[in-house]
Amino acid sequence: MKNVPFTKLLASTAILGATLFSTNALAIGTEAGTAIQNTATVSFTRNGSSDSEQASVSFKVDEIINVNVTAANASTNITNGDQNAAITYTVTNTGNGPEAFRLFESIGATNDLPLTAGDLTVYYIDTASSDGTFDPNNINETLYTGTDINILRDESITVYIVTDVPNAATLNSLTDLDLTVVSQTEANGIKAGESAFGTVIPGAGADSTNAIIAVDQGRDDATSELKVTTFDPSQSLEVLINKTILGSSALINGTATVTDQKIPGAMVTYFIKVTVQNDTATALAISDIIPANMTYIAESLRVQSAAGSTINTPTYKAPVLPAQTPATYSNFTALTDTNSDADNAETVPNTGTVTSINVALGDLAPGEYAILLDATVNN
Repeated sequence: MKNVPFTKLLASTAILGATLFSTNALAIGTEAGTAIQNTATVSFTRNGSSDSEQASVSFKVDEIINVNVTAANASTNITNGDQNAAITYTVTNTGNGPEAFRLFESIGATNDLPLTAGDLTVYYIDTASSDGTFDPNNINETLYTGTDINILRDESITVYIVTDVPNAATLNSLTDLDLTVVSQTEANGIKAGESAFGTVIPGAGADSTNAIIAVDQGRDDATSELKVTTFDPSQSLEVLINKTILGSSALINGTATVTDQKIPGAMVTYFIKVTVQNDTATALAISDIIPANMTYIAESLRVQSAAGSTINTPTYKAPVLPAQTPATYSNFTALTDTNSDADNAETVPNTGTVTSINVALGDLAPGEYAILLDATVNN
């Protein structure tokens, strides 16, 4: 890598004064690759007649690699649970030639929300077409996938770092988001993104001119914060549900027990777990529709509650066949099918062919809650 003192560099290239090499300056003067020719003339008299001779020298203006990144606001106000919350940045090519850049988003030292790298999505749009507000339905806003973005001299793009704010984010919590923009110019093993201020990359500029790094490592960055300034309790609650089959048992010709085969007559045990997070869930009830071609097993409803704790998926236990007697599971309490008693569980309808079940658990603090039920595959 060739490092050239910048005062000598400017003198040798005869471009501009060093005072213009500010990372916040606009594009630097004459466009890279412009041919400049200078002609000197000498006049004299020869044998009483006027005469002259000329000499010319020319050069092409070298390219300056420079970029400026600014955040629209130091802080963006959000509410917990907000979707598509966006921080707006402007990226300007302040060099004197077209340049390819890449964008790198990251989470800063403060991350109270919290967020992960996978929570962030980046979009960009030509600034001339942007109103500065992210719109997920704007077809002109392009999802950034990590490829080069070409920006002309003195032109800008608007970049959005977009995320969904966690429901559980608390009042005044914040996360710093950083956007770094790096020049991708490279030649002869010299990379702009790894080079110090003043480094010359021979032949890497416009029209095969030299490229000169006018900002350290050919990059700039800006940081802004997302801050929860309004807290919405209704947004903080999260309720998740998961349904699995623990196993099944059946009889073949009335004798052989088959486990985990869903054949006609098989008795299938379902496990339904609900997770309550961040806040109390009011009037929570679990319902389940009995599938077509299946018959609910009477008195097979069982419940387990674990406020402030977790419930592991139980190990399957075979029922008593052919009596179709549901298995007993530790930590699960049997419920009745009657809709008029105090356990708040019922079948619908309460007599005849059951089409669904309902277990009303009431107001539940954060934790996990689960039910078991059995049904047979119709013969």
